[in-house]
Amino acid sequence: MKLNIFKNPVNQEELWNNAVRLMPRGTQTLSKCPDQFVDGVYPKFAKKSKGAYIKGLDNKWYLDFMCGLGPIILGYNHKRTNKAIKRELKNGIIHSLPTLLEQELAELICEVVPCAEQVRFAKNGTDADLAAVRIARSYTGRDHIVKCGYHGWGDWHGVSMRDYGIPKSLKKVISEFQYNNLASLKKELKKRPVAAVIMEAQALTTPDPGFLQGVRDLCDEYGALLIFDEVVTGFRWSLGGAQERFGVTPDLVCLGKALANGMPLSAIAGKEKYMQELNHVFFSMTFGGECLSLAAAIETIKELKTKDYNHIWELGGMLNKGIKEAASKHNLKISLKGDGPRHNLTFDTSYEDTSGLKDVFYQEMVKQGILFPNVIYIQFSHTKNDIKKTIEAADKAFKVVADNIGNIDKVLEGKRSIEIFRKNT
Repeated sequence: MKLNIFKNPVNQEELWNNAVRLMPRGTQTLSKCPDQFVDGVYPKFAKKSKGAYIKGLDNKWYLDFMCGLGPIILGYNHKRTNKAIKRELKNGIIHSLPTLLEQELAELICEVVPCAEQVRFAKNGTDADLAAVRIARSYTGRDHIVKCGYHGWGDWHGVSMRDYGIPKSLKKVISEFQYNNLASLKKELKKRPVAAVIMEAQALTTPDPGFLQGVRDLCDEYGALLIFDEVVTGFRWSLGGAQERFGVTPDLVCLGKALANGMPLSAIAGKEKYMQELNHVFFSMTFGGECLSLAAAIETIKELKTKDYNHIWELGGMLNKGIKEAASKHNLKISLKGDGPRHNLTFDTSYEDTSGLKDVFYQEMVKQGILFPNVIYIQFSHTKNDIKKTIEAADKAFKVVADNIGNIDKVLEGKRSIEIFRKNT
């Protein structure tokens, strides 16, 4: 049955049922699925976005802290990047030969990212992570990878997460260590020869003083390459990413998300002697040189060079402090992990129904026009007034939560959210 998706008024439930008919889970990106929110309260579809706001099919504007799951750093529908996209569109989206855009962008990345001496482009973070792992294995002649954090949906990483469809034999060449625990890393490095340590330089936990340098030193001691997965932190923590902010230089870096302010582009970059492995390691794709994304990335970096990163760190600190104070006012125990441009809110595990409390909180936030998800991003279009508005909304949302502990299902107006990143859910 085909639907007229342009009819007015829009029936979002009908549209969603049709989406599920056409696509497994109804969407191309699991984190955007309605079951990740309070289904029945949150808008199901986006119509347009501008700056720090997103407009749903319900024609309501929402202050957005999802930032497209992290790619938006300058703001939605940014004038400078849009202009670059339109300019290149006149020349063509993709060509049968390379363009000079590849060189221009590679030059910019090498200029601003400390470890970058050479660069190759791809389309998403998983591509870059896969390339980095393959480079390390080729260079060292070793198979084993030690990881920490999230690194996409590739087989090499997914074996330790949702492992349906992934050969169990891969578990033999993958192991994990704990963030901020150098002893756990050293233990893994001592067990067998390791090709690389791949880690998020910072996820939601702040690195202890000396931790990242300690990882760097251990990799050097045991002959393993150090790969920073900066798909999230690249161009968001600072112009040069987390490696610039913390002063620790990896051998290879994986970049994505904020690189092109929403256009689909990722990159693997690093020291020349390692990147030269790509002269014989196979890493190629049809759309790696797609021009619109390259042009957007060039202008994104040029624009970011004019920005004061203190802005997003100040707003992130302001939000963190305000949310914690609002929760404390209502005697609620929460955890707000993260720094500056990225945070994650959870309720204390001492509560009987932590997930239910969280869902009610997010429900009450979206009813006030704020998309406040599990992972909260700050971007340059956010303002102090946006943060003040969010803190005021959080105060009201926390009151509803506090008043209904033990009766969550009575106030929950939609379906509970589910966890998709848990192993084999």
